Amino acid sequence: MTASKGTDMADQRPSDAVVRRAAEWRAKLYAGDASAQDWAAFTDWMDISPDHSSAYDMVSENEAAFVDYLEQSPEQPPEEATMQAQWRPWAIAASVVLLLGTSLALLPGVLTSNAEPVRIATAPGEMREFEIASGLDVTLNGNTLLVQSKDDPSEFELVSGETLFVVGADYSSGIRVAVGTLMVRDRGTVFNVSTGAREHRISVSEGAVELVTANQIQILDAGQVGTFDIADSALQIEPFDPATIGSWTERRLEYAGASIDQVLLDASRILGSNIEAGSCTPAANFAGTIQLSGDADEDVSLIADLMGCTARTTLDGWVLAN
Repeated sequence: MTASKGTDMADQRPSDAVVRRAAEWRAKLYAGDASAQDWAAFTDWMDISPDHSSAYDMVSENEAAFVDYLEQSPEQPPEEATMQAQWRPWAIAASVVLLLGTSLALLPGVLTSNAEPVRIATAPGEMREFEIASGLDVTLNGNTLLVQSKDDPSEFELVSGETLFVVGADYSSGIRVAVGTLMVRDRGTVFNVSTGAREHRISVSEGAVELVTANQIQILDAGQVGTFDIADSALQIEPFDPATIGSWTERRLEYAGASIDQVLLDASRILGSNIEAGSCTPAANFAGTIQLSGDADEDVSLIADLMGCTARTTLDGWVLAN
């Protein structure tokens, strides 16, 4: 029974990538110059997963082990030798970041091949921004589930919803995002990925991405949107104003020509309520801007007017009709 319990506990330990990030936060926050924005970003990171708080506690509680290691290490730069008697928590944590790549054996059992993927999720109508790592930020629209691989922190799966990825130059490893059978590989990029029942949409604001399907690889440059048809695995690429990509983060929906289903899906994520087309059948795809206020009644009425239809409430939300 005891052995089984120990195994279960080991399976719950955070991955090395999460421990590394926890050490980076420890160093940053205790350097003495962390801003209010830094603390807010740290709080968001801690809220993403219980693994994050566990890793941070682990790094904090084991600082002494790293101090002992550093004091015995012959490779310490000479100019830092006089600092050995003046360790401060932030300095220790900064050293932890450097040592984790080669010295995680100092903390027996930290690493485990059975670590769980990190699941980042938002509720309907909830919009949140997360700093995954230094140089890698994501913003999740409402009702979104993004999963980070347990084996490679640069691999993600967008299970449902919509995410804006901002990959900076200092995140040199790049990321890969699986959405259904489509793989998106970034090239130092700001790009948006949205899932749907019939199609997935990938749009690029800066840089470029590679769209990898079963039979082809295509480049999507800034100012382009790729629509991936789920049924026949077909990919269509069209121009799109890069300045409007990710505008949903400001509750602004921009379209060059979208079906009513796409418009209602986008609005539903932001408002947190289900909106169905019902019998509403606009004569043409919608082109233009819809600025949502966040008031569901007001916003659904606006959308219905733009579509030339009316809206009525249901037990689940709204339905439009001609």
